[in-house]
Amino acid sequence: MEGDYGEKEINLRSFKRICRQWNWPFFKRQYLWIFVVTVIVWRTLVVTIGFTFFYANSRERSPCTPVNNVIFLKTHKTGSTTVANVMYRYSKSNNLKVVLPKCAHRFCWPFKFKQNAIYKHKENDTYNMMFHHAVFHKQNILEIIDKRQTKFVTILREPYSQLESAAQSFNFKHCYKLNGKLPILDELFSVSDNDLKKYIKSQEYDPYGAFSLSKNPNAFDMGFDPWNETTEYIKTVLKSIEKDFSLVMITEYMEESLVLLKNELCWNLKDIAFFIHNVRLTKDVGSNNIEKTKTRVLNWNKMDAAIYDYFNKTLWKKIKNSGISFQQDLEKLKKMNFLLKYECATQPKNKNEKAVFILKNKFNIVENITELCSDLQTQELDYTDILKQSKN
Repeated sequence: MEGDYGEKEINLRSFKRICRQWNWPFFKRQYLWIFVVTVIVWRTLVVTIGFTFFYANSRERSPCTPVNNVIFLKTHKTGSTTVANVMYRYSKSNNLKVVLPKCAHRFCWPFKFKQNAIYKHKENDTYNMMFHHAVFHKQNILEIIDKRQTKFVTILREPYSQLESAAQSFNFKHCYKLNGKLPILDELFSVSDNDLKKYIKSQEYDPYGAFSLSKNPNAFDMGFDPWNETTEYIKTVLKSIEKDFSLVMITEYMEESLVLLKNELCWNLKDIAFFIHNVRLTKDVGSNNIEKTKTRVLNWNKMDAAIYDYFNKTLWKKIKNSGISFQQDLEKLKKMNFLLKYECATQPKNKNEKAVFILKNKFNIVENITELCSDLQTQELDYTDILKQSKN
């Protein structure tokens, strides 16, 4: 904007100088002065209105209808809690019915999803959304979801990073009786794959989920046999996922994935605003030789590696086919998230009116900003309690 004002000042100075040089009569100069000022003001208004209109409407005017029936399969240590918050806020703002888990914040995981895992479920109850941890069972889910235009979505993470995160979060050291002399993944893979398999299969009780999340955790959460890694079975798994899920998001490309989610579900840009949730505060090194251990992990979790590679490529094919509007939405999302983080961090003491103005007028956020900040920061256990209380 400073550049625009400077340009106007230069133009006006040039006009005055020309008038003096040409020795025009005062009345002619006055009329020409009015004309030039009018043109400059008109141009400024056109540019400003056009800019505001371009950003204000965060939903493109298209013939699509917003999808309100969404199943988000929440996988472990993949950034799924961040996406689940997006789902929670959408269900809240649209007054949708959410399937709630009876077993704390999970549908009695690691067992496959069944109706008896639903909180206060009554026969013939139907729902719109589901976004808590479950082992996927499509047929059982479809029995309690309104089937009209229901879409399934999930998220994957690079297998080595996922296992390293799971090892810290699910107490692998205790479950595998590691002595702690080596980094956790180095010690875990100090034995052969066969010995590790025997140990895991010998465990009848899995209180932390460490054993279920050690071997192809994404395949396990999707309801597949994590121990069957034949080429034919993996091909079957890939085809099944591609058939059942409208979108497979990728953790490493969260913003890109959310823009694709918005397009797939015909949601608003503001619906996919997000803050990162459930981040580890400590980043312990899982290995002294990351490349060597990573190779071992990818071989150990061969199926998850194949699933990740396939759907990572699929994600980028979708992005490539999305056109220029995708990049525009991506930049808008980044800017909106930046403004929201800034505004939410300064509330309530130092409310920034400029940030609020931009959010309301350029991104069409009509909600109370303070409430939106609160919802963006609400943790999974908290909103699960809120939803359960509303059902009581």
